[in-house]
Amino acid sequence: MPENHLRRALAQGEFVCSAELVLGRDHSASEAETFVRDASGHPGGIRVISLTDLPGGNPALPPEAFAAYVLEHHLTPIAHVTGKDGNRSLIEGRLHSLARLGAESVLALTGDAQKDGFRGASKPVHDLDSVLILMLIQALRGGLEYQIGTRGARTTPFDFFPGAVVNPFKVREADLTMQLFKMRLKIAAGAQFIVTQLGFNLRKLYELKQYMDREGLGHVPVLANVYVPTPAIARMMQSGELAGCVASDGFVRRMEGEKKPQRLERAALMVAAVKDLGFAGAHIGGFGLTHRDFMTILERAAGTGAGWRDKMDELAFPYPGEFYLLPAGSDGLSDAAGPYQTGRRPARWWLGERLSRAFHRRLIAPDTFAARFLEARLKPGGGRTRKAWARLLGGSSLYRKATLGCQSCGDCIQDHLAYAGCSMRWCYKELRNGPCGGARVDGSCEARPELPCLWDLVYEASLALGQDPRRFAHLLIPPRDWSLDRTNALVNRFAGTDNLPKRTEVGEGTHDHHR
Repeated sequence: MPENHLRRALAQGEFVCSAELVLGRDHSASEAETFVRDASGHPGGIRVISLTDLPGGNPALPPEAFAAYVLEHHLTPIAHVTGKDGNRSLIEGRLHSLARLGAESVLALTGDAQKDGFRGASKPVHDLDSVLILMLIQALRGGLEYQIGTRGARTTPFDFFPGAVVNPFKVREADLTMQLFKMRLKIAAGAQFIVTQLGFNLRKLYELKQYMDREGLGHVPVLANVYVPTPAIARMMQSGELAGCVASDGFVRRMEGEKKPQRLERAALMVAAVKDLGFAGAHIGGFGLTHRDFMTILERAAGTGAGWRDKMDELAFPYPGEFYLLPAGSDGLSDAAGPYQTGRRPARWWLGERLSRAFHRRLIAPDTFAARFLEARLKPGGGRTRKAWARLLGGSSLYRKATLGCQSCGDCIQDHLAYAGCSMRWCYKELRNGPCGGARVDGSCEARPELPCLWDLVYEASLALGQDPRRFAHLLIPPRDWSLDRTNALVNRFAGTDNLPKRTEVGEGTHDHHR
């Protein structure tokens, strides 16, 4: 197989640049093919090609349909794999397909909310989020065990090189902090490199690197996303139409007054900056860019060197009132030695969450008298006695529906969510391991802007209840068990058939979820 240029460069500490190709709906993909041919024929050209997976929630060519073409030209594909359009069986099948092609590098993402589709909007799937996709990839690296009747079997191991995405450009404390926690969870689940969401504030971008260095994650390579927008795309970001993207009014005005050469020059400044600041590479993208445009960016970046520091006004476009994790430094960036600025707002009073939490601690949590009493009566195989006690607990579903929006999944994680609401109901993507990166700048949901992001509420409820939100960086929640659908979650908890025994601590974090 061709050399994995990404893996080799990151292992050897070489600054690497990748190009993101947005694959469209047409199976011909002629523009992408031209880009790959130009890159392959240039001795110093781009060697790593990132292939999107139905971006923007629209139908498109999947990355596995184009990865072979990239490999044939002795380049390295990064295949995006999202969980928005297929369940865990399909995702595993897609990974087997990539393994058969020899495509090692995979970027695991939750994926954008569905928009366009044949005769109407597509049905969202979201069976596995980005963290759970990484867990699946990790299992496939060693060979996934499964059953064929009574016989055990194992899939052929394949040495995937998985990566993940983080959005460091969030403007609210809850959004940003939960992004950082989820990134740590992704690394614990197997991510070996990180690619950032696109953004236009170097201070926010570099804060991510500062945070990782402080938290002992400096060994994980980070590719900074360097995007070249058109004025039209900048306005779409500003309006919230492009999920998770932040574009301030000042940045949009600057875009509207510039031509393409000026936009390429800014991208070159950003590449020079992230290289000088110790990032592992740059992940470059932009609508309609040719390989020649990419080479212009890299050539101009090489000539700029450390000169980017004199042009911070071209690299940092802050959003009014946005939250920074660290205090400002004298160089226009954040002060890495300063204290974290989280948790400075007074906690809100959450009556419903406090009542539910008190009920949980006294009647549901392991080792309480009520839990031991009910566990003995609801264990599998209990016959008539079990059925009678299960019927008695049936009313608990009414309470959860009325107060939390319970969807009767039978595999409840409300104790993990600080009883802030059901993620099967209030999170469009039904996430169980932290938020996606798509929330809007005001904290509202990417797909349903009339609703706040549930995970913001979870973060604030955790603080209000005195729970350490860092648990979201250390506790892996398994995927929903669909065999429990439409059953009573409380019965399943006491019977030991829900997700609680399958949760996994993956680092030094709070164990408060067991109390």
